[in-house]
Amino acid sequence: MKVSLKNTGTCRKTMTVEVPADHVAEERAELLQFYAQGVSLPGFRKGKAPKHLVEKRFAKDMTEDLKDRLVPKYYHEAIEAEGVNVVSIVEVGEPTLEEGAPLTFDVTFDVVPEFKLPKYAGISIKAGKTDVAEKQVDETIDSIRRQHATFDDVEGRPAKEKDMVQVSYESTVDGQPLEEKVPEARGLGQGNGYWITCDDESFLPGMGQALIGASIGDHKEVAVEFPEGFIVKELANLKADFKVEVTGLRESKLPEFDEEFLKQLRVESEEELRKNIRQHLEEAAQQKEDRRREEVVCEYLLKKTKIDVPESAIQQQTRNVMYEMARMRMMQGMSQEQVTAQTPDMMEDAKVKGEEQVKLRYIMMAVADAREIKADDQAVTEEIARMAVQQGRDAAEMRKELEKEDHLDDVADQIRFGKAVEFLLENAKVK
Repeated sequence: MKVSLKNTGTCRKTMTVEVPADHVAEERAELLQFYAQGVSLPGFRKGKAPKHLVEKRFAKDMTEDLKDRLVPKYYHEAIEAEGVNVVSIVEVGEPTLEEGAPLTFDVTFDVVPEFKLPKYAGISIKAGKTDVAEKQVDETIDSIRRQHATFDDVEGRPAKEKDMVQVSYESTVDGQPLEEKVPEARGLGQGNGYWITCDDESFLPGMGQALIGASIGDHKEVAVEFPEGFIVKELANLKADFKVEVTGLRESKLPEFDEEFLKQLRVESEEELRKNIRQHLEEAAQQKEDRRREEVVCEYLLKKTKIDVPESAIQQQTRNVMYEMARMRMMQGMSQEQVTAQTPDMMEDAKVKGEEQVKLRYIMMAVADAREIKADDQAVTEEIARMAVQQGRDAAEMRKELEKEDHLDDVADQIRFGKAVEFLLENAKVK
């Protein structure tokens, strides 16, 4: 067998394989024997027809079957012989096969990138704050009380902070109806009977605060400026004029912070409640700090590592990111039409994130290799069990599915990725 390799792109190679004629002849003879035993020809019982007649009758079928046999077999032998680490097959050329001649075929595939790791032990990280102030505990208690608040209809006075105001509204941008100007904002440009809390958490930026002081029957004009990170991306940085009519008013009544309220929260005392809240806030602060430190480490490695990655891997990860972005938008209330309208912008973001994630995966796997970080079968089993619990599935069935789709190695890599990150954080220089 003759094998030649040439670079045909970033992390992409084309391999030409030539299978010797005598090997092809041996395979053809075995295939002819198989055909002769299993077919019937007019005038002959099954398996009794002369081989030369069988070969003549099924020449075309045998040639295609021979290609199907030889290409995968010698492709794998060639890959093993050349020691190539294939990521994915991009294209298999049409094999050339003539009787008495060698079989020749080309395979184009993406390979694992080769790169040099930067210095990864002792990455410098500036420590963030994880302390919890008493004011945060107080604010959390206030938030819990607001969650348990009741609302009573009121008349004869203007809206105060934390009241709920019922409104009907319509909006324009530069004199044009908002939903005509920005079709993706369907459902935001006008509404009837919406309840808005008089605070700074309104779904329409600034609307809640603007309604403080309004009374039932009032008509107001409110300028709304949508921020950079607004959920409907097409509205970001736009200014819209809202004409609002106040049609209802409800007063927020917080529960008394007494023994009955504490009982509803399943605590024995204010001291216990504060202790629980502080513990929760401290854990959340530490988790946030851990994520921030991980981001610092990842940003450092991406910046310091010169690496080109396979296009096929980028394309696959881009699809994964796109799916997740669309899913999150729909969970936040967007319609399918709104998500579809945002596809071009989402695709740009997904490509950038997809490429970064692919690069980071290869870098972390290189760190894991360098540190001889492993993921044994017990760790894989435990990870599958954790995944199954999260998805409400049976762990044994999930494992069978992963094995069938040849994705067990992906689970192992996920574990090794996590352990590599742990190593980097444990060995970072935190200042």
